Amino acid sequence: MTDIQSSCAYCGVGCGLTISQNSTHTLGKTGLGLMLQGDNVHPANFGQLCAKGERLLDSLNQPHTLRYPKLRSGKPLDWDAATQLIADTFQQTIDQYGSDSVAFYLSGQLLTEDYYVANKFVKGFLKTANVDTNSRLCMSSAVSAMQRAFGEDVVPGCYQDFEHAKVIVLIGANTAWTHPVLFQRILAARKTNGCKLVVVDPLSTATAKQADLHLAINPGADLDLFVGLLGFIADNNTLNQRYIHAHTEGVVEAITHAQQFSKNLQTLADSVGVAYSDLVQFYQLFSQHEQVVTATCQGVNQSVNGTDITNAIINCHLALGQIGQVGAGFFSLTGQPNAMGGREVGGLATQLACHMGFADNERALLADFWQCGTVAKQKGLAAVDMFDALADGKIKAIWIMGTNPVVSLPNSAKIAKALADCPFVVVSEVSPDSDTAKLADILLPAQGWSEKCGTVTNSERTITRQRSFITAKGQAKPDWWAVSQVAIKMGFNGFDFEHNASVFSEFALLSAKVKQAFPDKHFNLAGLAGLTKTQYDDLVPTQWPVATIEQIGQRHQRVFSNGQFATVSGKAQFITPANVSTHLAKGQSVNGVENSHQNLPALLLNSGRSRDQWHTMTRTGHIASLRASVPEPVIHLHPKQLGLFNLVEGGLARIQAEQKTKSTSQDFTMARVVADKDMPVDVASMSMHWSKQFSLTQGINQVIDSRVDPISLQPGFKCQAVTLSPVILALQGVVFGIHDKAAAGLCWQVAQTLTNGICHHIGFENEQDGFAYQATPYSLKWTLTRVCQSGHQLLHIQCNIQKGQLIALKLLSDKPVNVALEPMGAFIGKTLNSQLLGQLHQQIKAGNSPLICACTGMTEADIGDEINLQFNQQVFNQGVTNLIFEQALDVTQSTLGCGRQCGSCQSEVNQCASAHWAEALTYTDACSDSDTEYQQTNPVKEDVA
Repeated sequence: MTDIQSSCAYCGVGCGLTISQNSTHTLGKTGLGLMLQGDNVHPANFGQLCAKGERLLDSLNQPHTLRYPKLRSGKPLDWDAATQLIADTFQQTIDQYGSDSVAFYLSGQLLTEDYYVANKFVKGFLKTANVDTNSRLCMSSAVSAMQRAFGEDVVPGCYQDFEHAKVIVLIGANTAWTHPVLFQRILAARKTNGCKLVVVDPLSTATAKQADLHLAINPGADLDLFVGLLGFIADNNTLNQRYIHAHTEGVVEAITHAQQFSKNLQTLADSVGVAYSDLVQFYQLFSQHEQVVTATCQGVNQSVNGTDITNAIINCHLALGQIGQVGAGFFSLTGQPNAMGGREVGGLATQLACHMGFADNERALLADFWQCGTVAKQKGLAAVDMFDALADGKIKAIWIMGTNPVVSLPNSAKIAKALADCPFVVVSEVSPDSDTAKLADILLPAQGWSEKCGTVTNSERTITRQRSFITAKGQAKPDWWAVSQVAIKMGFNGFDFEHNASVFSEFALLSAKVKQAFPDKHFNLAGLAGLTKTQYDDLVPTQWPVATIEQIGQRHQRVFSNGQFATVSGKAQFITPANVSTHLAKGQSVNGVENSHQNLPALLLNSGRSRDQWHTMTRTGHIASLRASVPEPVIHLHPKQLGLFNLVEGGLARIQAEQKTKSTSQDFTMARVVADKDMPVDVASMSMHWSKQFSLTQGINQVIDSRVDPISLQPGFKCQAVTLSPVILALQGVVFGIHDKAAAGLCWQVAQTLTNGICHHIGFENEQDGFAYQATPYSLKWTLTRVCQSGHQLLHIQCNIQKGQLIALKLLSDKPVNVALEPMGAFIGKTLNSQLLGQLHQQIKAGNSPLICACTGMTEADIGDEINLQFNQQVFNQGVTNLIFEQALDVTQSTLGCGRQCGSCQSEVNQCASAHWAEALTYTDACSDSDTEYQQTNPVKEDVA
């Protein structure tokens, strides 16, 4: 096999990959000898990868893989029977209930070719626009804002702008974790050209810890912040009047409105929740530099006024003439590898292909091109409304591709029930294990990353070929092929695509027709319309618009540089927000909802990503190295809140929506409590990844309601009000090997993949249930007292034996059981004898150390030991008066490699090393026989590899 260039399957950075043969590295149970590296010449990453990307090959070792179509009963079907059943059921449903009784729900994980065929089928031939995508959950507010301001869903800039900017503003974006490779480019640029990094986020995230200025605003105050900034720009006469006059409209109304906020900056600072000096410093940095880039992500998008916030940001760049210019402008950080490609083909229910809307002339062009008579007449149902219609019985049949809405949508219990009650559910998936797949009437085996071929478009509009390098398992097929087969069986023409290249060629030709008919639109793939299959197969990363074939391979392209926009007038639009001041003052209830839990306080819950996980963990949850850093669901709270809610560090909290009055299994979740001084006092934070597949109490969207931005229809996941209550476990612990998941009394159960097996973190509210769980035959049971951080801990230990071998190891206690999971799991399958029991005791007594760096496997203890070694060597070599933390940190990272791979753990490494260094200083001070003053330089905020 020759080296294959492909693209990463995770975030919207769109990193390039090189896959090659490597006989020394066998890929798990696949038996394949492969090696994956970053593509050194790809314009998105230039060879760099994050921890998840580096382990993409590990994601192929799925516990279970779909290999053939099957019914919910488990009965297998061949493709001909499966597609005929789908075609017949869809036709019967439409005949009886109309076109709008069917729906498709797609994914940013699909390739552009998959997206295109699905949209052609549904909007063109089924005559409904009820086809939406999970991009609605992450990017649609940015889409709506750019459509309002620019006239088209176009990100104007490119990644190179981050390297030319003098000021970079990241708002609602923990880029160090969510887009690590791009964040490393930002840090490298700061080291090279001295740009200033401003982070706007209520939380002290890994990104905020490395900022030159962190504005820890009140939740929801970002709209006021940027409206006030526009007023400040006008008040201080830094408006680019020439640009505004020549290329924009609506400025007077926007500035008049904005100056109501900027007229008293002290009042504005108090309202936003930042110091006056910090507010002024930010406003001056922004308004006094010609090269400012503002990048947003889910913290902005996933709010009930995300569109207005984004337009307020764009307004500020328009005011300074900073759209489409080098090192300047608004940039939307895309969450998925092909969310952009899905938007290009009309994947959202509110769009048609090639950035067209539902105007008569646009619909007529599309109907003529597809030769389908007419297309859908109006916008379809967006994600939340679509599943509401499903719950109400209005949608009778739905096809879900490559996404897990039972977990990812708000009010997830309602989504699960709606799918369970729906007469006909088709799910295209790689694995049958997801919460959504388990509700399918027909499961279709889709080709996954490594098997399928096509294109994806990243955040900077670069189209990259995703290429297969593994033969598809069983009968797995491309999604575009599956849809085409159903379309053909329903009697529709135009779906006899020979291969993915022919699908792409038709899409590119459509873009040329649209550009010809609507020349003000900027999306254009005309230069790719005539590619042969060989040219398509060999296509190099190319940034659109691509008007001619000679532009293949172009990069660093900006749109709107000439001030010509895609609006009717050709001018960009200043947008005055419809409503402002929706943020919360300290202690105020979200959206004015009164707390229905009498005498219980409320917190604002901020859900987001974990550093090493992806979406609902169907791709990453089974990778041991990525699970190690956060083995169980956790909720981060400020220490002051623990007493208020009667919680304890390491204990369990029951999390419930504020407006719920009665707890059921459907409206709460649970998580371990982490006391975190970096958290705002009135805010809690929890990962959104957990699901029933991995956790008994499922995920955070159990308690998130379905309020949406009225313009983009994107759910407002961020900062909804919740209440917390303690869950008192009589016994809790961890079990390795064989485990009864249905054991009586289990109220806490989280599965975790280890290198060689699985362990389960478990808990019982009733002590007798826990002891009954251990009361199994053919076992040894005993108790052991060990010394731990909280004092003495009594452990109840059971070893289950079969034919002399250890098949299960159960450790229970009234406190959390912290042990090194990998070494403990390695005991399973070994012969149980006195020697093994001795090793087991030693390992239990040794405890555990948290993982800090997923790339290298370095733990807190590893970093602590090395930093202490460096401390001692400096004392010996330089004396106690010349201790240099930065030097010790650099040597520690060089020795261990932590923070020097993908860089996403840099702030955690720094924080861990700083804590151990400070502790070492106190020991030195205490042991000193002199009055020498020991000096320590402040730990650096960042260290770029």
